[in-house]
Order: sequence, then C-alpha cells, then structure tokens
Amino acid sequence: MGMLIALASQGLIPLSAALPILYGDNIGTCVTSLISSIGASRNAKRAATMHLTFNVIGTILFMLVLGKPITMAVQYLDPNDAARQIANAQTMFNVINVLILLPFSKYIVKIVLKLMPITEEESEASVKTKYLDERILQTPSIALGNTVKEVLRMGEKANYALESSIDSLLNKSIDSVRKTEKHEETVNILQKEILNYLLKLSKSSVNDEERNKVDLLFNTVNDIERVSDHAENISELSRIAIEKDLEFSQNAIEEMTNIYNKAQENFKASLDCLAKNNKQGVSEIYKVEDEVDALNKLYKKRHMERLNKGKCTIDSGVLFLDLLTNLERVSDHACNIANQVEAN
Repeated sequence: MGMLIALASQGLIPLSAALPILYGDNIGTCVTSLISSIGASRNAKRAATMHLTFNVIGTILFMLVLGKPITMAVQYLDPNDAARQIANAQTMFNVINVLILLPFSKYIVKIVLKLMPITEEESEASVKTKYLDERILQTPSIALGNTVKEVLRMGEKANYALESSIDSLLNKSIDSVRKTEKHEETVNILQKEILNYLLKLSKSSVNDEERNKVDLLFNTVNDIERVSDHAENISELSRIAIEKDLEFSQNAIEEMTNIYNKAQENFKASLDCLAKNNKQGVSEIYKVEDEVDALNKLYKKRHMERLNKGKCTIDSGVLFLDLLTNLERVSDHACNIANQVEAN
C-alpha cells in the first residue's frame, strides 16, 4: 500500500484506479498468513483460510456495492490529497468490513469448515485434557486452579451428553444417541485423566486447605461422570423407543421436558457454584432439588392414572418411569456437587 500512496501523491495514479488495487492488496496480504500456515496445525491453516475468505468477501462487497460511496466519502474528507484519500479508504475498508461481516462470522466459520473439515484425529485429540500440566504440580495453588478449569470443562461435556440424550428421546434421533455416546466416552476419558492428576497432586506438598480442595474435586469429578452415565441411560431408552416405535402422550412429553429442564438447570447451577466458589448459590440448588423430587412423585402418580385409563402402553410407560428416575438422579448429583462447594 505504501507504493500505491507514493504513486498517488505524485499524481501518477487516479483514485478510481487506486481503489481496486487497494482492495486487491487486502487479498494479497493473506498470502503471508497462508505461507506461514504451511507445516502448521490444521487450526492454523483454518485461521489463514478464514483471513483469506474474510478479505475476499469484503473486496467483492466493496467492488460491487460500496465502491462509489467510499470514493465520495474519501474525496469529501480530503478533496486535494490523493495519498490521504487512499489511506482513509484503507481504514474504511477494514472498519466497515468488520462491522458488516462480524454478525455473519459463524457462517464464515461454516464455510471454512466445509473447506477444511475436522478430521477423526482432531476429534480424538480434543478429548485430551486442556489445562492439566504436570510441570506445575509443585505449585499446588496453580495446579488446583487449572484442575477446576478442567473439571468445569468435563462438566460442560456431561451437559452436552444430557442435551443430546433428551433430544434423542423427544425427537427419536439416532444421531443424538450417537452424540450422547461420544460425549460419554469423552467424559470417561477426562475423569480418568483428572483423577490421576489429583492423585499426583495429593502426594505433593499441599496444605490442609488445598487437600480439602483436592477431595472436593475428587468427589465432584465422580458426580459429573455419573450425570454423564444417566445421560447415556436416557439415550439407551431412546434407542429402545426408536426400535419399538414407541409413542408418548402429549402430557408425558410436557412432563418429561419440564423435569428435564429443572434437572439440567440444577446441574448447570452446581457447576457455576463450583466455578465461582459461590456458597450462597447452593440454597437455590437445594430448592430446585426439592422441586424435582416432588415432580418425580407427581409425574409417576399421573403416569399410573394414564396407564389405568389406557392412554399409554406398558412399554412406553416403563421408559417414562426410567427417564424420571434418571433425571431425578441428575439433580441428586447436582446437589452432591453443591454440598461439596458448601462444605469447602
């Protein structure tokens, strides 16, 4: 761009000819990042491709739609200074391009992922721990902070399993069954890695407060893994419902959705209390747990009434009762996590 400004300042190139070159120059700058990504990770290649995609879309937009308005704007700001006009045009290109394309960034990501899909090797690599580092075991306070982050990440995976499991049941989606199984595998791997790390940490020079934190995380990791197990149980119920083509009454669907929302809300709230060490938030978790227990009893009673009236089949009824039990247990484990936070 410097050469373009120099030529314009000498009157050797008019603004109308300079702007297309300027826009093209923004695409040319992507070559550096593309070359740098050679031999780097696929994520680095995706970042470079995204940079290129972003600038190509912006250039097309400016050439076809915004070319004349930009020309008029820079000429209005500096009528007699061609070099400054080009500099202002470059600034406007970058700022306006970001403002226009930022809301559509997720679609640009989808384009890049179409061009460079996530490989099986990458999926397997993403299962590995992100925050655990044995080099900091001798600094327990930092190691504990990182372990909390990893436990929360594990909790996020368990929540994904929970979401896909209920989707598999309500929408009879075999794809969601598979997603749940995949999330459950990830949670199991993270559980093993985190517990091994905590065991090593407990053998280092930790004080009483840090040892209590280690115990809290031990118990929390196991509760999170149990939540994921219940999600897998629900997905197995879904598989049975799909294979037998079982149907649920509208009342049953509404009840399933309601108790699921309560149980998931409690699980997410317990993880939030852990993340923020929020002892005050624990009371709300106990309150919702009581609501889940009450709903569990109420819905089982209503189910028996529907069964007696012939509004549902025995097979679908058994699945309904098993679902209620699993969701009630999810809320129980959320309560266990809250108990640990409160006690420490």
